[in-house]
Amino acid sequence: MSVSSETFLGPLPAVEGNLMSPVLILALELVVLYSCGSYAMTRLAAWGFGSGPGKAAFYLLVLPGVALHETAHYLACLVTGTQVGRFVPFSPKSSPDGQLRLGYVRHQRRSATVTAFIGLAPVVLNPMGVLLVTVLLTPLTLTEVVDPRLDVFEERIFSSRFLTESTGVAAVWVYLAFSFALGSVPSREDLSSVPAALLLFAVGVLALSSLQEGSEDALLLALNEFSTLVLGIYALPAAVAATAALLAGFWSERWR
Repeated sequence: MSVSSETFLGPLPAVEGNLMSPVLILALELVVLYSCGSYAMTRLAAWGFGSGPGKAAFYLLVLPGVALHETAHYLACLVTGTQVGRFVPFSPKSSPDGQLRLGYVRHQRRSATVTAFIGLAPVVLNPMGVLLVTVLLTPLTLTEVVDPRLDVFEERIFSSRFLTESTGVAAVWVYLAFSFALGSVPSREDLSSVPAALLLFAVGVLALSSLQEGSEDALLLALNEFSTLVLGIYALPAAVAATAALLAGFWSERWR
């Protein structure tokens, strides 16, 4: 449905002011998700190079997130018609360069835009996994998860009897949410797709702005609406990644 220009009366600076908040918050969420997730994975990966209970605990912790990460790559290949050579959702092994490879998807070479879509698919699917298990396993509704409020979260999770009366379910939720959040961190190969992904983002915003017929600020309004929607989706995964980073740092210092 088109929106007339009269619906959005006011000078351009007002629109820009409304726009900057969701865009900046979204950028902050993505930075937190990547930086905290990377930090937590780096700290915890030391266990993966070891042996005994620590190594087994690390593999158990990251297994669901890594499996979903590689599945996201695989599904993106199917959607784009990209031939898959091998799909390994989880198989920890040290690579020749000293890196710990947890899983991988080998596929044919494609254009930069298709490669970007495949490479950054986990950044979309893994956070969705965090939202899904939260809706399915906790008292929070989808609206409350996508539009998180600290007071609602505190009331539904901590003040209620959810953690004490549903200990097993709560433990599964925490486990899957942490693992999915950690699995959303892009690998080095995935990050090479960022420039093309930014181009795709710009194209998407332009497509949305074309639907805002009659609005002088169609591009800004489309970007505002898109950013507002996405920032709600990434709020909880970013918070989980930040918590995982704090706990990983605490455990590393304690067992040093």
